[in-house]
Amino acid sequence: MALYKTKGIVIGSREFGETAKMITFFTSDYGKIKIIAKGAKRMNSKFGGRLELFSFLDILAAKGRNLDILSQCETIETFQKIRDKAESLCLGFYFIRVIDRALVESQKNFDLFKLLVYSLKKTKDGVGEEEVLKYFEVNFLRVEGIFKKGVPPDILIGEHLGVDIRPWKQKI
Repeated sequence: MALYKTKGIVIGSREFGETAKMITFFTSDYGKIKIIAKGAKRMNSKFGGRLELFSFLDILAAKGRNLDILSQCETIETFQKIRDKAESLCLGFYFIRVIDRALVESQKNFDLFKLLVYSLKKTKDGVGEEEVLKYFEVNFLRVEGIFKKGVPPDILIGEHLGVDIRPWKQKI
């Protein structure tokens, strides 16, 4: 199995068998990918709590036939402060839902990756939710090439994603 290394943010996870988890990462080099973390549900897992939503990690994975397998990961940033405050948590969930919905599996988009990291950092640092939200939406539209001055960003993003995103923002 060939190994590869990249940086990624956990944007989702689900159970996979008795002791494993399937983690969805948005990575700088490979876009949105799903990787199996064997033994991640065990109390003494080598991954510990590093595979939580929003975690920004250095990832080492092995290329598998059907699914890649997580070998190691090191924490760059946990974004714990986002989880500690309800408004920040809602904003972080919003960013991840938009990014997850916008990406196709293995579609590399380094500009969106940088936007997500930057937006999460600003949210963690306590910059006002409305300011970070506006920055994220406008720059998301610019990266996707669909920004139109004078049109509300949530309308354009909703059209782009094919879903009404306004309910996603109700608690922000």
